[in-house]
Amino acid sequence: MPPASEVTTLGADFYRMFAYYGFKDDPDVPALLELSGRKGFPFDMMDTSFFVSRETLIPTKVPGMALWRERVFASMSKNAVKASDFFKVPTNRVVELGTQVEI
Repeated sequence: MPPASEVTTLGADFYRMFAYYGFKDDPDVPALLELSGRKGFPFDMMDTSFFVSRETLIPTKVPGMALWRERVFASMSKNAVKASDFFKVPTNRVVELGTQVEI
């Protein structure tokens, strides 16, 4: 069963889409957009850009969490699945914006 979704026109060929997935659902953004295209929403994958964020965690010696724990946490974060892979977005359509965060 496809997820519930809603589309809002923002003007100048910009649209905002909300899709609602459950905890164990496996999101597939291209399939959702294709389904929306069949319902009258104009969609072409090659005219679409996906913006995702990426945080790089930097362990520091600042008092707080033990340095070894910060390093383990940063390593786990580095090995996590990228958002573009999780949502099944084609990598040639992704714009990734990143920041470094000291922990």
